[in-house]
Amino acid sequence: MSSNIRINKICEFCDNNFIAQRIKTRFCSLKCASKSYKDRKRQVTNDVPEEASEGIRSYDLEVLKKQDFFTILQCSQIFGISRRTIFRMIARNDLDIVKLGRRTLISKDSISSLFIVQNPQPEESASDTIDFDLDGCYTISQAQTAYNISQSGLYFIIKKYGIKKYVSGNYSYVQKKDLDVYLKGIDHE
Repeated sequence: MSSNIRINKICEFCDNNFIAQRIKTRFCSLKCASKSYKDRKRQVTNDVPEEASEGIRSYDLEVLKKQDFFTILQCSQIFGISRRTIFRMIARNDLDIVKLGRRTLISKDSISSLFIVQNPQPEESASDTIDFDLDGCYTISQAQTAYNISQSGLYFIIKKYGIKKYVSGNYSYVQKKDLDVYLKGIDHE
């Protein structure tokens, strides 16, 4: 049964006039009702005293120093990350754990090892770089035409036999002598 009541009201959120069909109607649309709900929830979370929110993260440092193992909840609260992130770190073997029944504990040493700064390793040392002559090399497309081989076949041979490729700009170079060793039985022009 639909109501024949027509009541002029003012929206509590946007202050626009609208015609309501019920006495309890407070907002002109679902959009205004949703925004008002979000504002109320935001006010509730902002009204929490700082002491209560700080109490979640404030641990007695002396007590933490004496503990050798922490629970997942303690780790997530100490570091301000979610429990799911802790579980992902465990799955990646970033953290060492101890299982006691259903309880999962994380060792203090494992947590401290996360904060060890590792020195970046140089990509290539000077002894690994080899000067090569472009006259003694093929580009990949030149090697394909010279040995009449497909691109995937050429890459397969390069990978299988560990033939070194040299990248210079947009081109990859392979030494002719390395390819001749493995491809000399194939007819080429």
